Amino acid sequence: MQLSREQRKVLLGALNGSGLFISCGKETPNLMSTHWGALGTFWNRQVFVLPVREGKLSHEVIDKVKSFAVSVPTADMRNEIARCDHLSGYSVNKFEELHLHPRRARHIPAYVLGECGLILECKVIFAATPECGFVDAALKADMYAGKDFHTMYFGEIVDCYENR
Repeated sequence: MQLSREQRKVLLGALNGSGLFISCGKETPNLMSTHWGALGTFWNRQVFVLPVREGKLSHEVIDKVKSFAVSVPTADMRNEIARCDHLSGYSVNKFEELHLHPRRARHIPAYVLGECGLILECKVIFAATPECGFVDAALKADMYAGKDFHTMYFGEIVDCYENR
Protein backbone atom coordinates (compact mmCIF):
# COMPACT_ATOMS: atom_id res chain seq x y z
CA MET A 1 0.00 0.00 0.00
CA GLN A 2 1.53 3.29 -1.11
CA LEU A 3 0.52 6.58 0.47
CA SER A 4 -0.22 9.45 -1.87
CA ARG A 5 2.02 12.52 -1.78
CA GLU A 6 -0.74 14.43 0.06
CA GLN A 7 -1.22 11.65 2.64
CA ARG A 8 2.54 11.57 3.30
CA LYS A 9 2.51 15.35 3.76
CA VAL A 10 -0.40 15.17 6.24
CA LEU A 11 1.18 12.30 8.21
CA LEU A 12 4.65 13.83 8.44
CA GLY A 13 3.20 17.28 9.21
CA ALA A 14 1.30 15.88 12.20
CA LEU A 15 4.26 13.78 13.33
CA ASN A 16 6.52 16.84 13.27
CA GLY A 17 3.77 19.02 14.74
CA SER A 18 1.28 18.16 17.45
CA GLY A 19 1.64 14.36 17.17
CA LEU A 20 -0.31 11.25 16.23
CA PHE A 21 -2.56 8.74 17.95
CA ILE A 22 -1.68 5.06 17.96
CA SER A 23 -4.33 2.48 18.79
CA CYS A 24 -3.97 -1.25 19.25
CA GLY A 25 -5.96 -4.23 20.39
CA LYS A 26 -9.57 -5.26 20.11
CA GLU A 27 -10.32 -7.14 23.35
CA THR A 28 -8.06 -4.82 25.36
CA PRO A 29 -8.01 -1.69 23.20
CA ASN A 30 -5.46 0.95 24.05
CA LEU A 31 -4.61 4.39 22.78
CA MET A 32 -1.34 6.27 22.98
CA SER A 33 0.06 9.40 21.42
CA THR A 34 3.43 9.74 19.79
CA HIS A 35 5.69 12.44 18.47
CA TRP A 36 8.25 9.95 17.13
CA GLY A 37 8.16 7.63 14.16
CA ALA A 38 9.32 7.19 10.62
CA LEU A 39 7.76 6.47 7.27
CA GLY A 40 9.72 4.61 4.65
CA THR A 41 10.27 1.56 2.51
CA PHE A 42 11.78 -1.64 3.92
CA TRP A 43 11.78 -5.06 2.27
CA ASN A 44 9.85 -3.57 -0.68
CA ARG A 45 7.00 -2.59 1.64
CA GLN A 46 5.73 0.81 2.77
CA VAL A 47 6.15 0.86 6.57
CA PHE A 48 5.61 3.09 9.56
CA VAL A 49 8.26 2.59 12.24
CA LEU A 50 6.78 3.08 15.70
CA PRO A 51 8.89 3.31 18.87
CA VAL A 52 7.09 2.14 22.02
CA ARG A 53 8.64 1.96 25.49
CA GLU A 54 8.67 -1.48 27.06
CA GLY A 55 6.71 -0.34 30.13
CA LYS A 56 3.65 0.82 28.16
CA LEU A 57 0.39 -1.11 27.82
CA SER A 58 0.59 -0.51 24.06
CA HIS A 59 3.88 -2.45 24.00
CA GLU A 60 2.18 -5.42 25.64
CA VAL A 61 -0.83 -5.26 23.29
CA ILE A 62 1.19 -4.78 20.08
CA ASP A 63 3.43 -7.72 21.04
CA LYS A 64 0.29 -9.84 21.38
CA VAL A 65 -1.74 -8.77 18.33
CA LYS A 66 1.14 -7.83 15.98
CA SER A 67 -0.65 -4.77 14.61
CA PHE A 68 -1.44 -1.12 15.32
CA ALA A 69 -3.30 1.77 13.73
CA VAL A 70 -2.07 5.30 13.20
CA SER A 71 -4.82 7.93 13.48
CA VAL A 72 -3.65 11.26 12.09
CA PRO A 73 -5.44 14.40 13.28
CA THR A 74 -6.37 16.75 10.45
CA ALA A 75 -7.97 19.23 12.86
CA ASP A 76 -6.52 20.67 16.07
CA MET A 77 -6.31 17.90 18.66
CA ARG A 78 -3.33 19.22 20.64
CA ASN A 79 -5.26 19.12 23.93
CA GLU A 80 -6.30 15.49 23.46
CA ILE A 81 -2.77 14.48 22.47
CA ALA A 82 -1.28 16.28 25.48
CA ARG A 83 -3.78 14.65 27.85
CA CYS A 84 -3.22 11.24 26.26
CA ASP A 85 0.53 11.66 26.90
CA HIS A 86 -0.16 11.77 30.65
CA LEU A 87 -2.69 8.95 31.02
CA SER A 88 -1.91 5.28 31.57
CA GLY A 89 -3.84 2.62 29.70
CA TYR A 90 -3.30 0.41 32.75
CA SER A 91 -5.44 2.84 34.80
CA VAL A 92 -8.09 4.25 32.45
CA ASN A 93 -9.81 3.66 29.14
CA LYS A 94 -8.28 6.54 27.19
CA PHE A 95 -11.01 6.54 24.54
CA GLU A 96 -13.61 7.21 27.24
CA GLU A 97 -11.44 9.52 29.32
CA LEU A 98 -10.70 11.75 26.31
CA HIS A 99 -14.28 11.54 24.95
CA LEU A 100 -13.04 10.10 21.65
CA HIS A 101 -15.09 7.92 19.34
CA PRO A 102 -13.49 4.60 18.39
CA ARG A 103 -14.38 2.90 15.11
CA ARG A 104 -13.40 -0.60 14.08
CA ALA A 105 -10.37 -0.81 11.86
CA ARG A 106 -10.97 -2.41 8.48
CA HIS A 107 -8.16 -5.00 8.37
CA ILE A 108 -6.54 -5.31 11.79
CA PRO A 109 -7.90 -6.15 15.26
CA ALA A 110 -8.00 -2.57 16.53
CA TYR A 111 -10.02 0.60 16.73
CA VAL A 112 -9.25 3.91 15.03
CA LEU A 113 -10.30 7.41 16.03
CA GLY A 114 -13.43 8.77 14.40
CA GLU A 115 -12.12 12.30 14.97
CA CYS A 116 -8.98 11.80 12.89
CA GLY A 117 -8.97 12.43 9.15
CA LEU A 118 -6.30 9.97 8.00
CA ILE A 119 -5.89 6.35 9.10
CA LEU A 120 -3.02 3.91 8.53
CA GLU A 121 -3.56 0.28 9.49
CA CYS A 122 -0.26 -1.51 10.10
CA LYS A 123 0.74 -5.16 10.49
CA VAL A 124 3.99 -5.68 12.41
CA ILE A 125 6.56 -7.38 10.19
CA PHE A 126 9.65 -6.78 12.35
CA ALA A 127 10.45 -5.57 15.86
CA ALA A 128 13.76 -4.73 17.51
CA THR A 129 14.97 -3.19 20.75
CA PRO A 130 18.15 -1.15 21.28
CA GLU A 131 19.30 -4.01 23.52
CA CYS A 132 19.80 -6.17 20.42
CA GLY A 133 22.22 -3.80 18.72
CA PHE A 134 24.47 -0.79 18.95
CA VAL A 135 23.21 2.33 20.69
CA ASP A 136 25.42 5.40 20.79
CA ALA A 137 26.64 5.98 24.38
CA ALA A 138 25.44 9.62 24.50
CA LEU A 139 22.02 8.63 23.15
CA LYS A 140 21.78 5.78 25.64
CA ALA A 141 22.68 8.10 28.54
CA ASP A 142 20.25 10.78 27.35
CA MET A 143 17.24 8.63 26.46
CA TYR A 144 17.63 5.39 28.41
CA ALA A 145 19.13 6.17 31.80
CA GLY A 146 16.20 4.28 33.37
CA LYS A 147 16.73 1.34 30.97
CA ASP A 148 13.12 1.70 29.70
CA PHE A 149 14.03 1.01 26.10
CA HIS A 150 11.82 1.49 23.06
CA THR A 151 10.95 -1.41 20.83
CA MET A 152 10.94 -0.31 17.20
CA TYR A 153 7.91 -1.83 15.50
CA PHE A 154 8.07 -1.91 11.71
CA GLY A 155 4.43 -1.92 10.64
CA GLU A 156 3.64 -2.67 7.02
CA ILE A 157 0.88 -0.30 5.94
CA VAL A 158 -1.90 -2.67 4.87
CA ASP A 159 -4.51 0.05 4.43
CA CYS A 160 -4.55 3.84 4.32
CA TYR A 161 -7.74 5.85 4.02
CA GLU A 162 -9.40 9.12 4.74
CA ASN A 163 -11.76 8.79 7.68
CA ARG A 164 -15.10 10.49 7.14
